[in-house]
Amino acid sequence: MVAMCKKKEQIVVETSVLDKEPHIIYRENFLNELGWHNCSMQALPAHASYRKYYRIFGGKRPALLMDATLDVTEPLAWFLTVDKHLRNLGLNAPEVIAYKITDNYSFALVEDWGDDTYDILVDKGHDALPLYKKAIDILSYLHNHSDTTNIDIQKYTIEKMIFEANNTVNWYMPAAIGRAANCSEIKEYNNIWQSILSNMPPIKNSLVLFDYIFNNMMLVKDYPKYDIRSLGLLDFQAARIGPAIYDIVSLLEDIRRDLSNDDFLYLKKYYLEKTKITESEQDFDLWFSVMTLQRHCKNLGNLVRLFVRDGKPDLLQYIPRMQKFAVKHLNEPIFKDLKCWFNICGIDLTKKLQEGFQNADGYPEK
Repeated sequence: MVAMCKKKEQIVVETSVLDKEPHIIYRENFLNELGWHNCSMQALPAHASYRKYYRIFGGKRPALLMDATLDVTEPLAWFLTVDKHLRNLGLNAPEVIAYKITDNYSFALVEDWGDDTYDILVDKGHDALPLYKKAIDILSYLHNHSDTTNIDIQKYTIEKMIFEANNTVNWYMPAAIGRAANCSEIKEYNNIWQSILSNMPPIKNSLVLFDYIFNNMMLVKDYPKYDIRSLGLLDFQAARIGPAIYDIVSLLEDIRRDLSNDDFLYLKKYYLEKTKITESEQDFDLWFSVMTLQRHCKNLGNLVRLFVRDGKPDLLQYIPRMQKFAVKHLNEPIFKDLKCWFNICGIDLTKKLQEGFQNADGYPEK
């Protein structure tokens, strides 16, 4: 069993350091210890993550080396725990061929499914709707499974939801209006979210994969299309036990993908015919709106932080889409007080962030 550990504060460092000494030698020694001699490694795009993947050539089988050395907020132990649980449930997570965690590095050698992630398939012209349905089939299976929560991982509590929603206060607010929130504004924001989340109707808890988007789903050709294992799951180390609806929110309101309202309603119905996680469809819709806005409040700040603190601008392109989604949900009656808070603070989500916002005052200490 891999011991779980408490979440730590991320150390800001460029992942390019992993392509220098002594990290290169660490990886080569790791492979040599497994009898994988004279292999070459090709680094895959790192995106916004502190993990880095290397495709292995000349090994005993197709494999990737995951280097999680720099990822202290979502350590390798978390990935290993969730990976084992998903495979025990009958879902397709990568086989872990070997792993090693030391004071100097955290490596896992995992099976390589290739490059056919769902987002790449759609970009190549593949019909997206069957892929959405397959993704919902996985969630339905997971949410209906009697052992879905039988895993020792962190809980997605109201306190954690509010803490993450504070990314808007800590990072997006300075970007939008050029100053930090004062104590009164912070207190009011937190009280509003506490009131909303504390008065929600009952909902089923499940294992929540937490970043359930097409980028993290893989077509696995070893299985026929009707087999749930034909969808390979990736990037789930942040998984938690929480409201089952969270992954549906991630899937159906993804800032990277366009989904028509007709397709949204069709897919929602498809899920609800398979799974019951709330007492009524009205409760489902309420939870959907609340979890969506909470997620956007978290990620609006995340995208600003990735640029301002970490020097990663790639995801800034999605802020306008996220603003549009957030404005839509803020018009729901349950968010009347939150919408008022945004207006009083002068945060206009219909306006683009001004050029040079990274130089504004009020950001947390780097």
